[in-house]
Amino acid sequence: MATTFATGCSVINPTSGEHPGSTDCPQAPAAFKAAIDISGSRSSVPLTDSENAAVQGLVRRTLLCGGNAEVSAFSGSVATTVPLYSGELHLDGATDNARLRREPEATDGVMTQIHQNIADAVTAPPRSAGTDVLGQLGLIGEYGQQLNNGSGPSNLVGLIVTDGEDTDQLNFANPTLTSTSAVAVADAAIVPDLSGAQLTIIGIGKSSSGAPAATVHVDAVKAGWNRICERTNAAECTVVTDPANGR
Repeated sequence: MATTFATGCSVINPTSGEHPGSTDCPQAPAAFKAAIDISGSRSSVPLTDSENAAVQGLVRRTLLCGGNAEVSAFSGSVATTVPLYSGELHLDGATDNARLRREPEATDGVMTQIHQNIADAVTAPPRSAGTDVLGQLGLIGEYGQQLNNGSGPSNLVGLIVTDGEDTDQLNFANPTLTSTSAVAVADAAIVPDLSGAQLTIIGIGKSSSGAPAATVHVDAVKAGWNRICERTNAAECTVVTDPANGR
């Protein structure tokens, strides 16, 4: 079951195939930051088809709007985060049609680099124990601040691909976790200010083995992440297992 809440911003479908208009693209250059969980529970299949489509759709949106994108992989602490792609994205061309014709090849080029680097990352020896998913929220916030000279992440789209089981700060892998206890843990956590940003967390409860987690546990993990996302003051929060239509 998907959980989404939004305040003060339009919902964007990055895979719609339409050129973003003024209501879809931010006033400032677009900023997209993604973090992909490659910890033990997800290492053999770090991106399912639907998760890959979500990353691809936001790369495409950033290209069409013009802006910056950074995609990284993580398995332990934030200090061991591995860069997969980072750069400015825009389409050259004298007309909209000319730029649109260049988009598929440009998007494929970015995704190819991401796939190549993530394949190397998952085969590298683990560099720390545990999984710090919460720490990735801080990196997303820092990315938005850097691009906006400290003025805030209002043009920022953040995406975390993870099963949600933070074992470093939140202990959401605890098999006795309930929705009530997860929310209590979330209320006690230190979270970054993501005011104005759009934040999506996908893959909750999914592992590389394909074995489904107990529904009550998945619901508890979602409840915890929804509370954390709410506390960041993000303008839009989405916490789901499988993104619909690549989102």
